[in-house]
Amino acid sequence: MKKIHLPSQFPNIYRTITESRVFKKFPKIKISPSNHAKLKKIWFYSKIATTLIVVVVLISGIAIFSFKAYQYYEKVQKVTIQRQQMQSKINFWQSIADKYEGYKDAYFQMAVLDYQLGNISKAKAENKKALTLDPNFVDAIKLEAILNK
Repeated sequence: MKKIHLPSQFPNIYRTITESRVFKKFPKIKISPSNHAKLKKIWFYSKIATTLIVVVVLISGIAIFSFKAYQYYEKVQKVTIQRQQMQSKINFWQSIADKYEGYKDAYFQMAVLDYQLGNISKAKAENKKALTLDPNFVDAIKLEAILNK
């Protein structure tokens, strides 16, 4: 029986890279005392630059956040003042309704103000009082349609 010799998958020629070739492409960096001082200086300045960039970014972020927070605060203050003004108007119309029990407009005005404040159930009750006083009160009928949606 004859042995069949199969060709190998790898070539028979092997080349090695000598050290001299490697060091020609990638020469060693020699650190002399003068280069060492320069590298220290570069490292120092890069640390300072990085620190300054971080500080600037943080200060910018804080400034933007503060500005947004102040805007939000102003909006809250404005809404709070408007709510207080509406509540004082409701108190005024309540005093009118207490003096003049048959005055439908007082109940209607309180219903509108309570609707604007988000007190839907209270607005429905006051609007119902206005409609019991005058079943043909057009504005109260329109408000009733809005409140029942």
